[in-house]
Parts: sequence; structure tokens; C-alpha cells
Amino acid sequence: MSEPTLLGQGLRAVLTYQARYQAQRRAARKPVPVEAWPAGFVLELREKWQDILQLDLAQSTHRSYGWHVRQYRQFCVAAGAPQQPDAQVLAQFVVGRAQHGYAVSTIEQGVYAVARWALDVGQEGLASDLVVRRAMKVAAKLAVPAGRQKLPLDRRELRAVVSSLQARGRRDFIGVRDAALFLLGWTGMFRSSELVGIDWEDLRPIQQKGGVLIYVPRSKTDQAGEGAWVFIACCEEEAMCPVQALWRLRRLAVQHERGDPVGPVFTAREGKQQRLRKTTVGVRLRKALEKECSVVIPPNLRTQRARPSPATSSLGDSVGAC
Repeated sequence: MSEPTLLGQGLRAVLTYQARYQAQRRAARKPVPVEAWPAGFVLELREKWQDILQLDLAQSTHRSYGWHVRQYRQFCVAAGAPQQPDAQVLAQFVVGRAQHGYAVSTIEQGVYAVARWALDVGQEGLASDLVVRRAMKVAAKLAVPAGRQKLPLDRRELRAVVSSLQARGRRDFIGVRDAALFLLGWTGMFRSSELVGIDWEDLRPIQQKGGVLIYVPRSKTDQAGEGAWVFIACCEEEAMCPVQALWRLRRLAVQHERGDPVGPVFTAREGKQQRLRKTTVGVRLRKALEKECSVVIPPNLRTQRARPSPATSSLGDSVGAC
């Protein structure tokens, strides 16, 4: 087998196959004995076994590992070595990366990616080989030191951003959308991918508490897709209330849907079902800070996940509050 393949048509079919049987299992609500398994299931399982094993990692991780393996193979070509897993070549690759600006965490991921590739071709224990472990110790001394933790978004900065967006008026879709996006992300400590993945069907208003429950079906730390409910409380300061910002966005959506809106909460355009891309969240926040509020952005400000500062907000687990 050559380098690990990315999720292609065969693996997508496996994902569909997996989802089908998970749905059947949930419907049964109890374990199914082997003798009751569908006809042909075992044969299908054995035929697709190698592809099914690739489900242990997310698609993005497969892409990342594939890139590391391609880099290793290019190093083999430059070194005149066979394009196969080899402990000595891998150790040289590790030290070479350390001397060319790679962080230790990136180098470690590359070692694991090549080691997985080695397992696919029947070679075990590559990452634990003595020469590779010694090379990693050398790399730790030569590699770029880990950067400082990125600064969280401050409440004062968030208020400045939201005020400038709300000044555009309640009919301005971009202003209403971005204000809800930033307030909800800051209060609920959502990642960008979690924010843009929220659908209107995932919202459950809590009338007696004046808040809203949001269902997050999958996140970076929930690769199994078990999902979680996050409660977002109302804020006494209406301009900074994420729940009120959501309802303002919903009123705009209702005008286009002529009924209860469905589909993504945060869309790229008004009245469309095109979901906002996760990379857009940080870009929009930086643009608002720089242009609309004239805020000088530190080079290490965190915008991928606009989380509150521990010094300005106290949040419980899975609970957002102002």
C-alpha cells in the first residue's frame, strides 16, 4: 500500500454504510446478536475493512497526515533513499525539519503520520525506534519554541465591535448577523466551526429562564458525534445579549422564509441557504476590530475562537452567561 489515501468515494460509501447501521441500531435500542445481523453484513465488513479503519480519524486529520507523508517522500527523493518508511531516514527528516522552522508539535505529528503509513505496509514500531526517539530529543532543542498563548477577546473590545455593527440598523443583514455571530461565539465559547454549523432547528428557547438551548452536533473534541446542549443565558445589557441578537437575526430570516426559518443560522447572504464558512468568522472579527472600531490588533489576538477573557467573565461548563 502506498501513502494513506484521503477520504475518497470508497470511504464516503463506508461513512454512509456506517450511518445506516447506526440508525438501525438506535431504532432497535438494544444490542443485536450476531445471528440477527443482516445477510451479507460480515462479508461486506471484511471487504471494506481497510477503509473502515480509516474512520478512526477525522477527514481534516487524514489530509494533514497525507501532507506529512508526501513531505517525507519528497525528502527521500532528495536524499536518494527509497520512498519507504525507514527509521534512519525518518530521524534525518525530523532533524532537518527542526532546522527549517518547524515546531515540535508539527514534527511529532509528522512522525506519527509516517508511523501510521509504516503500519499500513506491515512495519511496526517505527515511531518508537531508538534513533527516531534520539532525533526527537535533538529536534526539541533545535526547533522553533512554542509561541505564547493567544490573547482572548476582551469584553470592552467586543462591546466596541457590537456597537458599531448595531449602529448600522436592525435591517442591515451583515450588521445583525455579525453581531449575533460574535456575541454568541464569545458568550458560549464556541469554535468557529461550531458557530457556522448551528441550524435554526438546533435552537430551543427556554421561556422561564429567558435563554436558549443550542445543540452542537459535533465539535473538535467530540469526534464521535455524540453532540451536546449548551445553554446561553440572557444578558441584562440588551446591546450585549446574545439571545436578543439571535432573535433579531431570526426576525430577518422569517421575513424571507415567510414562516419558521430552517437551515443554517449564519448564512453568507441574506435569504440564502449558503452556510457561512468557518474561516470567515476570524476574518470578519479582525475587519470589524481594525476598520469599524479602529482597534489595534495584537499579533497574538485569538480570533479563530472568540472566547471571553477569564478576567472579565466567569463561565461554567457548557453554560454561557453575560
